[in-house]
Amino acid sequence: MTQLYQPNEGMNMLPVQTSTIDTHEISRCEEQPQVKDHGRKLNPIQKTDLTIKESIYHAFWKDDVLRAVEYDQIDVDVKNGIAYLNGHIVSTSSQARIENALRVVPDILGIRNNLVLDDKLIMEVASSLGRLEHTYKCKFFTGASHGVVSLNGVVGNEKIKLLVEKVVANNSKVRGVINNVRDSTSKLELKDQTFLQPVIGEVIYFHDGISGVVKQVIINPNNRLVIAMILQGNFTDARFESNSSTYGKLQIPEQLVIVPMDAVRYLTKVSGFLFIHSNERTRYLDFDPDIYIAPDHAWTPPYPYCPKDVLFPAEYQNAHIQIADEPEEFPFGAIVEDASIREQFFATDSMGL
Repeated sequence: MTQLYQPNEGMNMLPVQTSTIDTHEISRCEEQPQVKDHGRKLNPIQKTDLTIKESIYHAFWKDDVLRAVEYDQIDVDVKNGIAYLNGHIVSTSSQARIENALRVVPDILGIRNNLVLDDKLIMEVASSLGRLEHTYKCKFFTGASHGVVSLNGVVGNEKIKLLVEKVVANNSKVRGVINNVRDSTSKLELKDQTFLQPVIGEVIYFHDGISGVVKQVIINPNNRLVIAMILQGNFTDARFESNSSTYGKLQIPEQLVIVPMDAVRYLTKVSGFLFIHSNERTRYLDFDPDIYIAPDHAWTPPYPYCPKDVLFPAEYQNAHIQIADEPEEFPFGAIVEDASIREQFFATDSMGL
């Protein structure tokens, strides 16, 4: 359960039980972003909310531990004096520091705490894997870093390895699953697995300086990792280049293209850079809405995304999986990526890593 802290006269924060994280996740996505001053005059409530928000971030920055570990992982929004905290933090110790920092911030009418703690998430994940360990006679070791869960262990075959990934991804608080579980029937291969989440609206630059804006992301629901992003922009197209010599310089129309995450060289919260040039048309594809689907309403996207930000490859539409009594009986075929999609985008693996 999330908690709403209401400061009293002595600035003590008493927890009041409110609705669940899933409810607030929907609320966060339905709410309009904090109003910013773009030349418009803000009303007094909006001005106060912006002041409170700045004060909260300043209070976090003043705490050495929060500044070093948690500051970039916490999103703060303030509406009508209520502060909404979203994101992932490491532990209950960090939560205590956050609560202490907020005690000195004036004018807060309440605090809606939707932060997910790694130490609690690890316990939830370990519990969910208990039946798998019993069924397949194996042991898994789990860790988490700001919502990104890592899995380790040894299993009897590749199917069980991917089943483990799927079970962990069923937890809506998980941002992504890094699967280091080893198949005992295969040779040990160490992979450099990178977790990337492009921010909706950020600018992504091709290697030749051409840029596009992230409109949506493509997610593998079996591990909740972003495997590609949809960019909107004016990109180089051979058809227009060939015509330009005859008809003069033409305005290239705005396009939507799919760029796999393995093309990303560097990514921050405000911009990203690719390894590829905009004219390398074999390295990315035009967006085709027919091969993607929107997630089911019951599916919660990984933070910080909202449902409208996410698409799945169409082959995941009916992907369901259950734990069977015997290793070979579960419907594994439903969660294996279609080869044509994988070959088009992701020469490395299903996680785009």
